[in-house]
Amino acid sequence: MNQPGRTEAVLYNMDIGKLLQSILPEDRIKTRLIDLVSYASDAGFYHLRPRAVVQPVSEDEVQRLFQFSRKYKIPMTFRAAGTSLSGQSVSDGILVELSRYWKGLQIEQEGEVVRVQPGVIGAVVNARLKKYFRKIGPDPASINSAMMGGILSNNASGMCCGVARNSYHTTRFIRFILPGGLTFSTENEADYKRFESECPAVFHRIAQLRDKVMNSPALVARIRAKYKTKNTVGYSVNSFIDHHHPLDILAHLLIGAEGTLGFISEAVMQTIPDYPVKSTGLLYFPDIYAACSAIVPLTASGAEAVELMDRASLRSVEDIKGVPDVLKVLPGSAAALLVEYQGNNQQELDVKTERFLSLSPDLSLLYAPSFTSDPLEQAFLWKIRKGMFPAVGAVRASGSTVILEDIAFPVGQLGDAILDLQHLFKKHGYDKAIIFGHAKDGNIHFVVTQSFDEASEVDRYERFLNDVVDLVVKKYDGALKAEHGTGRNMAPFVETEWGRRSTAS
Repeated sequence: MNQPGRTEAVLYNMDIGKLLQSILPEDRIKTRLIDLVSYASDAGFYHLRPRAVVQPVSEDEVQRLFQFSRKYKIPMTFRAAGTSLSGQSVSDGILVELSRYWKGLQIEQEGEVVRVQPGVIGAVVNARLKKYFRKIGPDPASINSAMMGGILSNNASGMCCGVARNSYHTTRFIRFILPGGLTFSTENEADYKRFESECPAVFHRIAQLRDKVMNSPALVARIRAKYKTKNTVGYSVNSFIDHHHPLDILAHLLIGAEGTLGFISEAVMQTIPDYPVKSTGLLYFPDIYAACSAIVPLTASGAEAVELMDRASLRSVEDIKGVPDVLKVLPGSAAALLVEYQGNNQQELDVKTERFLSLSPDLSLLYAPSFTSDPLEQAFLWKIRKGMFPAVGAVRASGSTVILEDIAFPVGQLGDAILDLQHLFKKHGYDKAIIFGHAKDGNIHFVVTQSFDEASEVDRYERFLNDVVDLVVKKYDGALKAEHGTGRNMAPFVETEWGRRSTAS
C-alpha cells in the first residue's frame, strides 16, 4: 500500500479545522459531522461530504485558502446558493461557502450596469434595478434563490434571455483570483500588461490556443455553429474567437467554468430592458409536434418567451389550486406553450399582439387563445411553469431520486427530437418522465425519477444516459447541456460532443 506523503499525513493526523484557523476564525470554519452532512448535497442528486466548510469574507482569505489547498493537496469547491442541479457545488475537499457574505451590490450609470459580488441573489439584483426598468440578462427559474456566483459560474440563461443575453454576453468586467493567488480585473487597464508579466506561461499558452483556433476555419465555424444555440458543455471556447487579448479570453472562460479556473470575486453586468407591459397566455395543442411547429412563427412574431410543456408535465401541476380546469381534460398526447409578449408601452405590445392574431389561425390550437395583462394572473401562469420540477419531486417514490437534465436541439427539429426522447423513456422504463423547457431556444429539460440502491438501477440509468448522448450528439448535433453547466453527469461526454479537434490541447 502506498504511504501518504508528508503533507497528506499531516492532514490525517491533525484536525483540519485547527489548521484552517491560521486563515479564518473558528466561527467561520465548520467541521462538525452535522455541518458536513448538511453541506454534502446541493439541489442536485449528488452527495459528497466535505472535509471542512469555510466562510471567507475577503479576497485575502480566499488567496490564503488557495495556498492551503495547494500545500495540503486538498481540492477546493466554491458554493453560493447551492441551487445547481448537476453536482457543481458539492465536494469531498474544502467547500468554500459564499452565501452568508459577499453580498456587495451597486447600481451604476442609472441602471445601465450593476456591480455584484457572488453572494447576491439574482432576484435581489432585479428588485434593485426595477425602478430603472432594467434587469440582469440571465433569468433562470431559480432566480429567487440562485446567487450571482453560481449564475456566472454556470453561464446561466433562462426563460427569456436566449443566447445573446446570457451571463457570458452580459458580463462587462470581472475581478477574479487565480489558484496561484494573483488577482486581476478586466476593468483595470494596467492588469492587461501585468497579466503578461506576472503570468507569462498562462498568457502565452492562451495566446497559442487562440492562434490555433483562429488558424482553423473549420474549428471557428464549428464553434460559431455550436453557440448559435444554448450550450454550456465544457469551457466557453467561443471566448477564443470573440476576444483577442489573453486576459479577456481567460475572463470569459471563467464564465461557465463552474469555479474550476479561479474565483470570481466581483462582476460588472450590462443590464437589459425590463419591459413594463406584458401579455401572457397558455396555448394548448393536440400534440407535442403541433406545439413545436408553432415555435418559429411565435418567435418571429416577437414573443419574448415560448415555454414548452408536454402532457406529463402539465399533469404534474394540474392539482395546484387555481390552475385552469382544462388541464385535467386535455388529451393524453396534448402539449402547451406558455407565450409572453413584452413592450416598452402599450402601443409596442399591441403591434406584437396583432402579429400573433394574424398567425394564430394557422396554429393547430385545441382552444381559442386567451392572453392576460393582469400581473397576478401572469405570475400564476409562470408559477405553473416553474413548479413542474418541484411538483415531480414532491410525489416521487420514497427513496428515489429526481434527476433533471437539460439539453438543446436545433429548433426546426425539436418536435422530432422530443418524440425520439419519449421513445427512450419507454425503452428504459421511465414511465413518469416529463419534458418542459425554453422552446424558443430549442432547450428542453427532462425529469426522471429512480432509485440507485440496486446495481440493476444504476445500469438502467447508464444505458439510458448513453442513449440520450447518442440521440443528442450523433443524430441531432445538439447540446448535452444547454444552461445548467456541464456538471458531473455530462463531464465524461465533453469530447463526444465537441470532437477531438476541439478538445485537443
